Amino acid sequence: MKTQTTVAAQPEPISRFSEINGLKLHYLDWGGDDTRHTFLLLHGGAAHAHWWDEVAPRLMPFGRVLALDFRGHGRSQWPEPPVYGPAAYIEDLKKFIEQLKTRVIVVGHSMGGAVAQWTAVERPDLLEALVIVDALPGPPPLWRRLMWRWRRKVQGGKRPELDSAESLARKFRLSPPGTYLSPQALSRLALAGAEQLPNGRWTFRFDPETRAWRRMSHPPRPPRLRRITTPTLILRGAQSTLLRRWKARSMHRKISGSIFREIPRAFHHVPLDNPSDTAAAIVEFVESI
Repeated sequence: MKTQTTVAAQPEPISRFSEINGLKLHYLDWGGDDTRHTFLLLHGGAAHAHWWDEVAPRLMPFGRVLALDFRGHGRSQWPEPPVYGPAAYIEDLKKFIEQLKTRVIVVGHSMGGAVAQWTAVERPDLLEALVIVDALPGPPPLWRRLMWRWRRKVQGGKRPELDSAESLARKFRLSPPGTYLSPQALSRLALAGAEQLPNGRWTFRFDPETRAWRRMSHPPRPPRLRRITTPTLILRGAQSTLLRRWKARSMHRKISGSIFREIPRAFHHVPLDNPSDTAAAIVEFVESI
């Protein structure tokens, strides 16, 4: 029988901050019984913690649910001078989990999934389980990096400023672009990661310098998947153009004892496209271990 993860009403998370490596990092806390499990949800690049708004309430009956904003993303502080990249994110994640004083089930989407994989290799003692959601092992592919470079050049390295919230919502695009979200849901997601400036204009809460992290640090080697001993679930959006099926199956073969599942009706942004099946797959996996 399929695990039931539907909730009667969507609870509002509490917005909290934690001092990590000299920065104020923001996270959402939906609550839940941390004596059962603690879920820590990680977003992808240029995203934010609200990517998990529809998944998190479905996990609450099974433990405490948190979603972290990486440095330079969402409501988390921007480092000055800018220090970004996998090494910085991994160190922040490790410190954040240590402050929780409990092992966590890390659920990472896209960039967050890559950071989770590195962490599972380096500090398996911090993790109860690992869920990789449409994430490649290691940094993004060359074509994605070239696209970011072109976009930074076009935008001049600065955040775009729009004259209204409506204009900002119209400008918002997912990358890669495929999604099942309605225009209204996309607008809500855009505004959840936006702010109004003192000059009255609107912009995204995202430091464009996060895309230029290779100027700040050397790219690390891809995580050695065969060294991951944590119970692992690999989820792929059935229509994803980022994580190809052959690549997901290769990851599955390398991580001993891992489970691989495809989420139907989902492109790359699996938590947005199909939160119900995503949460159900996570719960079924966690209950099985």
